[in-house]
Amino acid sequence: MSHKNQTSVLKVLLERAQSLQEDNKPREAAISAQTAIETARRTVESDPAATPLLITALEMLGNLRREGGDYPHSEGLYLEALQLAETSQTPVNQLARLKSSLAAVYDFSQLPESAIPLYQQSIELFEGMDPPAELDVANLCNNIGMIYKEGGDFEQAEDNYLKALEILERVAGRENTDVAGVYNNLGALYQSSGYNGQAREMYNQALEIHKEVSDPKHPDLGQSYGNLATVLHELGENDQALKNYQVAISILESGLSEDAKTFSIVLANFASLMRDMGKERKALSIEKRASKILRRSSA
Repeated sequence: MSHKNQTSVLKVLLERAQSLQEDNKPREAAISAQTAIETARRTVESDPAATPLLITALEMLGNLRREGGDYPHSEGLYLEALQLAETSQTPVNQLARLKSSLAAVYDFSQLPESAIPLYQQSIELFEGMDPPAELDVANLCNNIGMIYKEGGDFEQAEDNYLKALEILERVAGRENTDVAGVYNNLGALYQSSGYNGQAREMYNQALEIHKEVSDPKHPDLGQSYGNLATVLHELGENDQALKNYQVAISILESGLSEDAKTFSIVLANFASLMRDMGKERKALSIEKRASKILRRSSA
C-alpha cells in the first residue's frame, strides 16, 4: 500500500473512532482507535510524516481509557504521545491537552506530586496561545485548587480558585454552573479552614446561581442547599440550617438514583443538626436511613 493510501485509511479510522465516541459508543470507539494506533505505527515506520496522526490516535484512545477508569493504560498512551510530540510539530493546544489529560490521570490516581507540574505546564501552554484558551486555564486552576485543598495548602488552593473564578466570570459570565462550582469549592475551603462567615457567603453565591440556571430538581441545587445548611449549623443559625436541609433533602430525594451518596451525606449532616437541637430519636432515625441508602447504592 502506498504512503498516500496508508494515510487515507488512517484518517478514515480516526474519523470513525471520533464518530463512535460522539455517538456515546466508547467500546466500539476504543476498538477503532486501537486499530488506528496499530495502523499508524506501521505507517510511521516508512513515513515519519504520519507521526501527528499516531499522536492523535494515542490521545483518542487515552481519553477513552481514562474516561472508563483505566488509568494505567491511559497513562502509557499519553506518555507515548508526549514522547512522540517531542520530535514532531505538535500544535500547542494538542500538547496542552495531552499534558492536562496525563495530569488528570495522576490526579485521579491520588498522585498530586505528579499531577500539579503537568497541570501548571498545561496552563502555561494554554495561556501562551493566541488568543489564550482562558476557559481551559480556569478549569485547570480549579483542579489544582482542589489538589492543594486536599493537601492542606490553604493559600495555594485559594489563589487557584480565585483565578479560576475571575476568568470564568469575565469570559463566560456569572450565571453558569461552572462559576457556581468554584464558589462551592471556595466555600468548602473556607469552611474546612474555620472561616465560616466567608464560607456562608460563598455558598450563598453558589446557591443564587443554581437557582437561576439549574433545574428545580437538579442534584447540584440540592447539594448547594445542603452545603449552605452545614455552615449555618456551624454558625449556630439552626433555624435557617433546618430550612435549608429540608429543601436539600426534598430535591435530592426526588433524584435519589442519580446521587445517592450526596443524599446520604446530607441526611447524616441533618441528623447531626437534629441531635444538637435535642431531637435524639429523630437523629437516630435519619442516620439509620442514611446508612441504608449508602449500602444500597454501593451494592
